[in-house]
Amino acid sequence: MIKLIKLMIGSALLALSLALLIICLEKKNPEKTAAWLSFLALNPLLGMMIYLVFGCTPLKKSLFRSKHMPGEQLPALAHQQKQAFSENEIYIQESIDAKGLSRLLLGKAFAPLSRNNSLTLLHNGDAKFAALLEDLEKAQDHIHMEYYIFHDDAIGRRVQQILIRKAGEGIKIRLMFDGLGSRSLAKNFLRELRAAGIELQWFLPLRFPRAFLTLNYRNHRKLVVIDGRIGYLGGINIGDEYLSRSAKYGFWRDTHLRLEGTSVHTIQETFFNDWYYLTGEIHRDPRYFPKEREDGEMLVQIIGGGPDSHYESIKELFFTMLSTAQKEIVVTTPYFIPDESMIMALKTAASRGVAVKIILQGKPDHKLPYLASSSYFRDLIPSGVEIYRYQKGILHSKVLTVDKEIGVVGSANFDIRSFQIDFELSAVIFGSDFAEKLVRDQEQDLQDSLQITQQDLQSRTPLLSFQIALARLLSPLL
Repeated sequence: MIKLIKLMIGSALLALSLALLIICLEKKNPEKTAAWLSFLALNPLLGMMIYLVFGCTPLKKSLFRSKHMPGEQLPALAHQQKQAFSENEIYIQESIDAKGLSRLLLGKAFAPLSRNNSLTLLHNGDAKFAALLEDLEKAQDHIHMEYYIFHDDAIGRRVQQILIRKAGEGIKIRLMFDGLGSRSLAKNFLRELRAAGIELQWFLPLRFPRAFLTLNYRNHRKLVVIDGRIGYLGGINIGDEYLSRSAKYGFWRDTHLRLEGTSVHTIQETFFNDWYYLTGEIHRDPRYFPKEREDGEMLVQIIGGGPDSHYESIKELFFTMLSTAQKEIVVTTPYFIPDESMIMALKTAASRGVAVKIILQGKPDHKLPYLASSSYFRDLIPSGVEIYRYQKGILHSKVLTVDKEIGVVGSANFDIRSFQIDFELSAVIFGSDFAEKLVRDQEQDLQDSLQITQQDLQSRTPLLSFQIALARLLSPLL
């Protein structure tokens, strides 16, 4: 009996010590702190182990302190443009709000603004892969690819065979796979690529014991650069499911971009920064950054986010867009786990009379995020925010439009993971012509969705309410 009492006292002291540690380490994020303390109360030892793997902020800073390539060009170029802004010597956007957003991205995300761009909106996997395969076949100098998920399936093999053939023609090819998302790639698939002279790198591979420190930090980007002139980014990985060929998932709704112009240089710089982190190699050959040419007149800023950033640049982008919207906000995202500041921005916009619509998955590919997103409905819907669940298939598109004037397309979801933990890449496009294309896609998605009503919230069963609450508690791990 005495041993049991001592054990209980020891566990209580351990829990108290660990709780104080978490409070000190996470003092800037009360909501996150509360979630981790709840875990700790349930099981002190297990809770602390999970926290060290999935939530320790100081660990994040130490892992990525030296990630950026020496002589990185983006901060210097962004600083020059920021000065030009103050002197009114930079491109004129369609509104003062758009100009203010550009200034924010220059200062916080080192995201240069480029003017001579042309963009193609790629609706779903069929459009993305039709364009990508054609561009890969036409490559003349180099191909760089960076993907969270790359599968060894029909489309994965087709891309692989093109790359092997192009490598045989003398094209320089570098591939980067995320250690978790692409973990299923077979050894012979990789061996065939290496045998062709293609350079491969794993971003934070699952190698123990280091995986305990790096498991939570994923490279969620999906980017391609071809000859320094053509770029791709968006939500579509390499896999048959993105072509709606999966019996499990069925129809797959997604959005991607094909870019030409100076904005591709920023995508290239992002790739080389990640490559430097893995290899220590610095690439500055002019072949990778060809001279500018007139590819179009679209204003674009490419914004990267991740745990290596001093600021939560993706979150600040979204927050600013929500806060300055005048007429309409439409958010399309598969995973919706915002923090309190983003919830307040959405509610405040709706209270100001802005039409706020959020399109989420109706059929989930991952159950926990789906349930966790439902926990926010009781707070948002009474404030006038309209929430819809997509019914046609799996919704994986990540798009934000404001006032039919500014659009964002990329890999970032509207969740804490994309804001703080994962490496992401998105394009901010200024101009009503392209924004209206995005809005038309969103309007079609709304047609294929069902709106969540107050009656739906009231009809939740006790079991479903418990599952939603538990998923909300687990959201720091999602």
